[in-house]
Amino acid sequence: MIKNYLLTGLISLLAVQCYSQAPEMVSVAGGTFYMGNDYTISVGQKSIEDEAPEHKVTLNSFLMSKTEITFELYDLFCEATGVEKPDDGRFGRGQMPAVNVSWNNAIMFCNWLSKCEGLDKYYQTKIDSLGMTVSIIEGANGYRLPTEAEWEYAARGGNTKKSYSYSGSNDYNKVAWCRRNCSSPKQVATKEPNSLGLYDMSGNAWEWVWDYYDRNYYKNSPEDNPKGPEKGNTRVYRGGNWNSNLDDMRMTGRYFFAPNKSTNMIGFRIVRSN
Repeated sequence: MIKNYLLTGLISLLAVQCYSQAPEMVSVAGGTFYMGNDYTISVGQKSIEDEAPEHKVTLNSFLMSKTEITFELYDLFCEATGVEKPDDGRFGRGQMPAVNVSWNNAIMFCNWLSKCEGLDKYYQTKIDSLGMTVSIIEGANGYRLPTEAEWEYAARGGNTKKSYSYSGSNDYNKVAWCRRNCSSPKQVATKEPNSLGLYDMSGNAWEWVWDYYDRNYYKNSPEDNPKGPEKGNTRVYRGGNWNSNLDDMRMTGRYFFAPNKSTNMIGFRIVRSN
């Protein structure tokens, strides 16, 4: 009986901690924009043909975390669930962006935070010898990763219709930590936000999104609330990182990685449907 009370108390304490550290969310009003670009040139060693064609996309409103998820919050998730804490590369924890987080673990984090706040989990997960299978629970109100379209729309400033080279400015030094001005990741929200009040959409840490990667997906993407290909082997990440050159931080840039892998350059931010 005493053990049960102690366990219940511990769970309650973790829930209170989680809630007190929950990220501040920014409202992103839905709208229509043109996603991608039609320049089929090479940037460095990377062809950007996968960013074409530029195509019309219409999105519903959603909420997005003001910053990338920090180690402060991600470490609570690890302590509560038994997931191993990721290596911070000796860059520090606290308000630093949580990196070395796989796409799979970002999904698990979303479900955990939803549970902490009494929301419906957004993802159904299944783990077997082949790895983790993830599906969307339609109508759920919990936390999730942004779709690739939502990420680009928010990075561009949503329906504010302001056009910049980077998220919030044509001057990278105002809004982005990158190879030109640092040699390591920095605490979140130490540069200027974009017009929506979102920080570090360019630079600091790459950010996982929901979509499978398909270089030809834009040729067949639906106009309304696209969620990416139905299947694939890799997932997309966006936005550039602390070691990126300027070309890598373009808001239309698309990159991909195995969902069960991690690197000290990839983190994530979260959204909720509104």
